[in-house]
Amino acid sequence: MGRASRRRAERRNAPQAAPEPDAAPGVVVLERYLIRPATQDDDPEVMRALLEQVDFMDTAMPEEIVDRMRTGWRLPPQYGTATLLLAQEHPAGQIVGLAHAIPPVQWLMEAGLGHQLCLRLSRSLVELEAVSVASSARGQGLGHRLVDELVRSYTRQGYEAMLGGIHTHKPHLAPYYEAGAFHVLPPGAPLDLQLPIGRLRYPANASMRHLARPLVPRVSYGAGVLRGLLTGR
Repeated sequence: MGRASRRRAERRNAPQAAPEPDAAPGVVVLERYLIRPATQDDDPEVMRALLEQVDFMDTAMPEEIVDRMRTGWRLPPQYGTATLLLAQEHPAGQIVGLAHAIPPVQWLMEAGLGHQLCLRLSRSLVELEAVSVASSARGQGLGHRLVDELVRSYTRQGYEAMLGGIHTHKPHLAPYYEAGAFHVLPPGAPLDLQLPIGRLRYPANASMRHLARPLVPRVSYGAGVLRGLLTGR
């Protein structure tokens, strides 16, 4: 079975959510795990160990994510929502996975957009910054489930697309994300965002590949272009 086929089978066999009347808001209870937002009480060293497995474009990002968690940092509401989800052995066991997403506010600011358009796009686009699962919990579709919970959360908030990036020296990640409904662009290919005012180009260097996943029916991807953003607003 090819890698992509294995991943699709893995998702079909992933643990399913079970009814849990006493689950706290934002908590999803699976057969073996629960998925929940991170809190200031979570162990920073466990977070660091999971983040060590992720190849970040910015090497300072792992510690920044840990600091956000430890301090309870939140984006100013006008710039959208940053989310760090954890997968924990159920009940009340070890943290075995995480997924982190945040709107690409810095890039939008640097793109020279007007302030109001930047604010609108920061509530339309979210970037998947990290997905990591401990070796003891791999092969069960947990990484995909973490991403799917992020997608559900951002879709409920009105976001229109999830972006991301992977390194070319990890070719196995392309079919992994394709199995998770992402479009994977060729190495070094820019991603163009079709906006009501024209196109905005998100560049890429030769060592990375953009990811794009539409979250609403009016947004679509094809030939390097994400279309339909902000058209329903």
